[in-house]
Amino acid sequence: MSKKQTETVDSKIKSAWQIISRMYNAEATKYGGSIAIGHFLLNIDSDEGAYASHIAPKLGMEGTSLSRIVKTLEDEKLIIRKNDKADKRKVKILLTQKGKENKELAKKIVRNFNAEVENKIGKNRIEELLKTINDIISLAEERNKLIKN
Repeated sequence: MSKKQTETVDSKIKSAWQIISRMYNAEATKYGGSIAIGHFLLNIDSDEGAYASHIAPKLGMEGTSLSRIVKTLEDEKLIIRKNDKADKRKVKILLTQKGKENKELAKKIVRNFNAEVENKIGKNRIEELLKTINDIISLAEERNKLIKN
């Protein structure tokens, strides 16, 4: 089988993400973190906090899968949990000062990489790529709905 026959859209997306993920993990390790921690912190509003149930979908996770990372973040003093006053079942996650600093570092790392990509590839190609990726996501979501029904 030739290389062209084995290249699929999904395999290329997965490959690209695995390489990018390794790069981010290597960078995060320098600061005692991980890509999972960075992504989690980036999805918490610095002032308002966020509910875990709102963070999970942004990370492509189920709410129940967050407990380990939340515990790690608490142990590292990056977040605190606060029960909702109106609904005790809801837990709001708030960044500590250390969490805010780590979030800013994660933002800087992501922005630097994105600037490098844009400088190398060009803004128009990036915009087209993002449109294409969004179309692929929509197709996959539609297919998921059909499969579940």
